Amino acid sequence: MLLPLSPVSQRSPARRWSLAARMAVLVIVPSLLVMVLGGWWLRYEVHASLLGSMSRTLEEKSERINARLALLPDGKVQEAAGGSDEFSAIFSGWYWQLQGQAPAQLRTAAAPVVLARSRSLWDQPDLLAHRGGLWGSEQLQTSLGPQQEPLIVQHFAVQLAAGAAPMYLQVFGPAQPLLASLRRIDQILGITGAVLLLLIGALVWLQLRVGLAPLKRLVDVIAGLGKPLPGAAPATEQIAQLPLGADLQPLQQELAALLARNTQVVERSRSHAADLNHALKKPLSLLMAHAGSGAAVPADLVLQQTTAMARLIDRYQARTFSDATLVHGASAGLPIDVRACALQMLAMLRQLHQASDLDWQLVEEGSALWWRGERADLEELLGNLLDNAGKWAASQVRLTLQGSATQGLVLRVEDDGPGMTAEQMQAAGARGQRFDETVAGTGLGLSIAQHIVQGYDGQLQLRKSEALKGLLVRVEMAGLLG
Repeated sequence: MLLPLSPVSQRSPARRWSLAARMAVLVIVPSLLVMVLGGWWLRYEVHASLLGSMSRTLEEKSERINARLALLPDGKVQEAAGGSDEFSAIFSGWYWQLQGQAPAQLRTAAAPVVLARSRSLWDQPDLLAHRGGLWGSEQLQTSLGPQQEPLIVQHFAVQLAAGAAPMYLQVFGPAQPLLASLRRIDQILGITGAVLLLLIGALVWLQLRVGLAPLKRLVDVIAGLGKPLPGAAPATEQIAQLPLGADLQPLQQELAALLARNTQVVERSRSHAADLNHALKKPLSLLMAHAGSGAAVPADLVLQQTTAMARLIDRYQARTFSDATLVHGASAGLPIDVRACALQMLAMLRQLHQASDLDWQLVEEGSALWWRGERADLEELLGNLLDNAGKWAASQVRLTLQGSATQGLVLRVEDDGPGMTAEQMQAAGARGQRFDETVAGTGLGLSIAQHIVQGYDGQLQLRKSEALKGLLVRVEMAGLLG
């Protein structure tokens, strides 16, 4: 039975290539293609230029030869007497033959009819042109001379007398200098192409080494996060300080933000565990004290304390679920009506502090406010701040809702209680910090509120209330919807 391939095994080999290999291929392959096509075109043009020069030379010589030929009445061809030239010296490499056949027959016939020929051929057999033309010229052909030396030949149509049948003049010239020049050109092009290819390879290597150096530094920093050295800077600072350049700056910022959020999640999880541990100590200590006294523990006391512990566990479990906001950023969660949530929390706190007969006020500045986040976080924040104000207020607690384009969602909780001194405000927010043991509580309210606010890139400030003369807690959080 054939097993289905895993997604990793189904990947194409190109996807398993490294970034450096892909970049090198994308540079070298097009460069090699351009070099091959450009070299072929340049070689053809140079060959065509040299062969064209040879063709013009043979044409000039054919005109001079044609001027010396005359057709006799008996049909024979006679060359006029003249001075010696390259066609007079024996085996000079320059030859001509006059034939009376058509061009097609001249290129294919085994023994063409030669009516006249140059003295430089002496007593050697007639010369034969090879089939096919030269690369770069359709007019020139190759041949072998009397001493088996390579020759270049071109055919020219001539008419020695009016009304006479057309004849064809074959002019031969030495091919060795031309072929040597063509080979030299090919060598130069080949050497130039090889040097250029090596140069491109060296530049690609240098480009990859320099261009990928920032990524290598980033990888080294990330690899070192698992084994931090003593006194090393935090991971977010190390990544933020890397000189990666403008192209990699978005990646650098996103990675630093991700590590910062993960750090916040870890710290918040530890805070949850410590807060829950601290909150459970009081009911557990109370039950253990009654159990250790030897007397029967009242059922209502057990029910009351276990119910309180169950509520604590449920609360911290909900807060753990709300940590998804820190992972996905401020855009996580559904839009929440801040006013409706505040009214709900005020109604609950009125019942909780019913015995205190407090005046709970809600003040709204501006239009309706919608905030994107976790509802459990907003309820937890308002519940802790309002509960803390209700414990210390003498007669009045005021909650003010405000929206700001620059500060986001702004919450102000004020009371007319004794307030705090500057030293107490400085120490407030520490886990388990309590300033009056006679007031019920765990000392975790401000600490929990501080962690929630920090999770939404906000800040929590403690001040003296100018209106109510008690404590003013001001909260700013991101996530406000326009």
